[in-house]
Amino acid sequence: MQTSEGPVLWEQTQGCPQGSCCRPAFWNIVADEILLVQWPQGVHLQAFADDFAFIVTDNAREGLRKLSKLALDKLKEWANKNKLHVSMEKSSYVLFSKLVRGPTIKWGTNQLTVKTI
Repeated sequence: MQTSEGPVLWEQTQGCPQGSCCRPAFWNIVADEILLVQWPQGVHLQAFADDFAFIVTDNAREGLRKLSKLALDKLKEWANKNKLHVSMEKSSYVLFSKLVRGPTIKWGTNQLTVKTI
């Protein structure tokens, strides 16, 4: 920021408080970058407030795994670049398929849990 005494730098170490009126606007600025990524066919990213949901489609278990890995690796890179923490406790996936067994989907080395409906 520019002041009458010259530029002032401030290292931001945390975001806006939960419920802050500024929080949605700041989040939109940060999230815009990942939402504008051109994802491959079969991958769509949807945002809900400060949460993300990927919709990944493929006819085969291995295709689902590969597309999910590509999407999550790109999201992880973006989160790391922006110093954002992703809660593994709140991360999971739902499989809508006739597959007997769903793919193994990981965030880094952590396997995501499958939720059933």
